[in-house]
Amino acid sequence: MFYKEFYCVQIIFISISLIYTLQWGDECDFENGSKGVCIEAIKCQQVYMSLKLGIGKVPAPCEYKGKETTVCCGDKNATLLRGVRSVQACNIWIRSKLHLFRIIGGGESALSKEFPHMVALGYDDGNNRTKWGCGGSLISSKFVLTASHCLHSADFGSVKHVSIGDLDISSIDDDAYPQYFKVLKTYKHLLYKRPKKYHDIGLIELDGTVNFTEYAYPACLNINMTTPKSFIATGWGLLSFFGKSSNHLQKVTIFEDNNTEYNRNYGVNLRTLQDGIDEKTQICAGDPGKDTCPGDSGGPLQTKYQFQLYRNYYIHGVTSFGKACLLTNSPGVYTRVANYIDWIENIVWPYGL
Repeated sequence: MFYKEFYCVQIIFISISLIYTLQWGDECDFENGSKGVCIEAIKCQQVYMSLKLGIGKVPAPCEYKGKETTVCCGDKNATLLRGVRSVQACNIWIRSKLHLFRIIGGGESALSKEFPHMVALGYDDGNNRTKWGCGGSLISSKFVLTASHCLHSADFGSVKHVSIGDLDISSIDDDAYPQYFKVLKTYKHLLYKRPKKYHDIGLIELDGTVNFTEYAYPACLNINMTTPKSFIATGWGLLSFFGKSSNHLQKVTIFEDNNTEYNRNYGVNLRTLQDGIDEKTQICAGDPGKDTCPGDSGGPLQTKYQFQLYRNYYIHGVTSFGKACLLTNSPGVYTRVANYIDWIENIVWPYGL
């Protein structure tokens, strides 16, 4: 069996790979100067060809962690494997940030530089003013991840404006250095059909390139279908159902609800949720007295990765919908990003990084 042969040779990899520093998703070099990518050995066709068929050399290891060995794989489609491009990008963001700056934060109102991937989406209000009405997450120098329903407003039409790196959207005296862009193109998921609540995920291509700073920096995409128990949600939405929008970016810690709670709170609605909450494509999260509200749509449901003084975030969900925020104990519903990694990668990084 290939699996038995794979684990036999893995013992050899353990001692050799200790000298390697490349991680999963990193670009790697072959002796002949060509490029490969570090992926799990068990997914690399070259490993199979070498161990099972005796053809060619076993690829050089990149790293060893637990029972998983990653190797420098040169398969033609290795860089197009699911999630590889997202991880490559994340490695770049984190490593660059380690050399550029550190970030601090705390409190319910977000602090300056705390969420540098946070994006505000704006619409023309008909009076030459911008109506900021949705959120999003910067995931590359050119693309913003948001909800499909944020790409077009029933009241104001298509999204037109993007602000990255802001903190208080009504002030120019806060510690923020926003960068403003026009929307070049929008990508609505093909399976998203109003008024249905499924597949509520979209992408915005900017008309320029973001200058990465302490105030504007991409977040990573979570590629795993498993989720942690707690998240951080951020946005400029309403502070309560009958309240007013917050001009200052807000953050809240919320917790995942189980499947029983999902459908007990939302049930089946033939018009919007004909199959109830779908665990594969949606995440339910909340906490009594804590919630996302109108205006937070499209923003991130995220976890924090902390390395010493440096911080980066992984986006697990996109704020999609909920019941009357803070008036019920029903959780909010978020589109599960990991389910859409292939779709995201094929638009944001169609040919690799």
